[in-house]
Amino acid sequence: MNPAKDIIRVLLDADTWVLLSHEKPDGDTLGSCSALYQRGISLGKECFWIGPDRIPAVYNFLPGTGNYRVPEPGFIQDAKPGSAVVVLDTANKSRTVEGLSELPKEVSVLNIDHHGDNTMYGTLNWIDDNSSSVGEMVFELFETAHWEPVPEEAKSILAAIATDTGFFRFPCTSAKTLSTASRLVAFGADISDIYQKIHENRTINGLRLWGRGLERARTHHSGCLGLTWLEKKDFISTNADRDECENLVNSLLAISGVVMAVLLQEEDGFCRASIRTREPVDSRKFAELWGGGGHSRASGCKIHGTLEKALKEVEKKAGFLDEIGVSCS
Repeated sequence: MNPAKDIIRVLLDADTWVLLSHEKPDGDTLGSCSALYQRGISLGKECFWIGPDRIPAVYNFLPGTGNYRVPEPGFIQDAKPGSAVVVLDTANKSRTVEGLSELPKEVSVLNIDHHGDNTMYGTLNWIDDNSSSVGEMVFELFETAHWEPVPEEAKSILAAIATDTGFFRFPCTSAKTLSTASRLVAFGADISDIYQKIHENRTINGLRLWGRGLERARTHHSGCLGLTWLEKKDFISTNADRDECENLVNSLLAISGVVMAVLLQEEDGFCRASIRTREPVDSRKFAELWGGGGHSRASGCKIHGTLEKALKEVEKKAGFLDEIGVSCS
């Protein structure tokens, strides 16, 4: 069985493609959707690109983002019979727009993901947790369909791969990943321009927000845990958007000896936790303690209650770092 071929068959048969990004969208879900949106338009398909949250400004360089929408309730349920709903980089239905469970049976849900904890909610499910990113899978989809990427499509796919691999620094980067990236550059993608658009395009407000988080950074459990937090008032006082703290948690992993980094963002009634780890710590298992998930090195969850409660819970439940024999000095 070749899931990529099955998905291509459904896409080619469908007159309408509805592309779904996940909540708090990152470069992988956005770059992957952007590439498929462009290809769908070029094939004469009616294309919609939607998601539950707005796109962070740093990703507005991706083609098609001007047509992205946060839909009104009920939009997805009104999908035409024969449409293909393509959900990218989304482990479960709760992470994207509401209504996937109420679709007409004549609408196919194509679930393309690389999370090992994917709940297999699609009509067709293509899950590859060995892939660095959904962007890498989208390139495989293009290859299988014999779609040669034009430069703008190559840019979108490379942006997806580069962001989910930390620009090829993370352990998920494989020889296949680098080979794919090389081919995308040959198709016209400019990796230095992608990096500049994403990482050298910050606002002064965003930098001040990072300052709040870095000032509070501390270590626990013999230096194994790096922990910091952002309060609701920080976003108000700096006038920064919530998406501007993306990648702040990675800075904690730069602290010598830290094998697990956690950033808590205070919201109404809960805290959003971003978790990053190094060998031998599995971030997904830690996130699952609160019903979250993700990858072995990058995960997230919601911790209900106050910020003070969340900080105490994280520090306490990270006590296993004292027991697994990790040398953090």
